[in-house]
Amino acid sequence: MSRPFAVALLALIGLALLAAMWFGWRARAARTAGVAAPTSEPVAAATLVVEGVYVSTTTAGDWLDRIAADGLGVRSPVQVEVGPDGVWLRRRGAPDVAIPSADLRGARRENGIAGKVTGGGGLVVVRWQREDRELDTGLRTRFAVDRDPLIAAVNALTPGAAAPASGPTGEPTADVTGTTSPTSSTSPAATPPTTGGDAATEKKDSA
Repeated sequence: MSRPFAVALLALIGLALLAAMWFGWRARAARTAGVAAPTSEPVAAATLVVEGVYVSTTTAGDWLDRIAADGLGVRSPVQVEVGPDGVWLRRRGAPDVAIPSADLRGARRENGIAGKVTGGGGLVVVRWQREDRELDTGLRTRFAVDRDPLIAAVNALTPGAAAPASGPTGEPTADVTGTTSPTSSTSPAATPPTTGGDAATEKKDSA
């Protein structure tokens, strides 16, 4: 086999793989279309504002089933605003997401969600519902000290939601809906590996 032919063959294989990935992403987006809450402006002022990173949104209870539709698959910087009307995710480089308080199902800590794995419960996961579909949205706050206040503010809008854990170990809270958490050893999905404590990951995320 001549060298030019081999190069052309490899290029064709690469293009075929890229096309397969693109069509796969389009199919996932079509399958999950219409799940994002319509963006609107809250009536009441926000009671808590937190800076961080929007990681991803997945089907509730399946931390690897990423939702690609409506811009929910785009990782982006985010300003999280929590108020009496609900949670507003003001994203840069991606559409904003509004989660009215009636759609909230609670918040908790987790070690991982599609697109990010941390240690010590370093992610805040907000569970919410759009029509008949429950979703988990993962957020990485810029500062670790903001995690528990964010969880408490979301859970204050969610009747029956569990209070966040605040112990020195930094363990994630229990799943507020009573379903299996992604960090549980009995989860149907693989448990995300830990990568060390918050101190090791905080510096990397702030870069």
